[in-house]
Amino acid sequence: MPHENREIVFSMSEFMDALLRYSEMRGGIRYRTHQIRKAGVDPDKGGIVELTFEDTEKLRFSEADILSGLIAYCIEHNVPLPARAGKKVRVNDDGVTLHIESKTDWVAPVPLPIRMGAVPA
Repeated sequence: MPHENREIVFSMSEFMDALLRYSEMRGGIRYRTHQIRKAGVDPDKGGIVELTFEDTEKLRFSEADILSGLIAYCIEHNVPLPARAGKKVRVNDDGVTLHIESKTDWVAPVPLPIRMGAVPA
């Protein structure tokens, strides 16, 4: 069955925008990226991202929050995403990648009406 892998790469600025917008969508204060004073990722605690702002407020985002924020960002910016695909987040020095893996083996194959023998003209 077909198998698709796709990656959507976010710059750090887009990533931070996605997290801040996600926080606002969930009822938090709308911070701007220029208000961030410190950002860190704790890989030992499941990839939790912590942002500290100029007013010393801290926001923490779990891996699920990060994924939800990136999906919401894609929806707001009309980036198509398959609904029934696995999604993972990978952080590197250049940015953040949303890795999408789609398998179609959940759909039963439909037999084609092919008969062996003479080829129709």
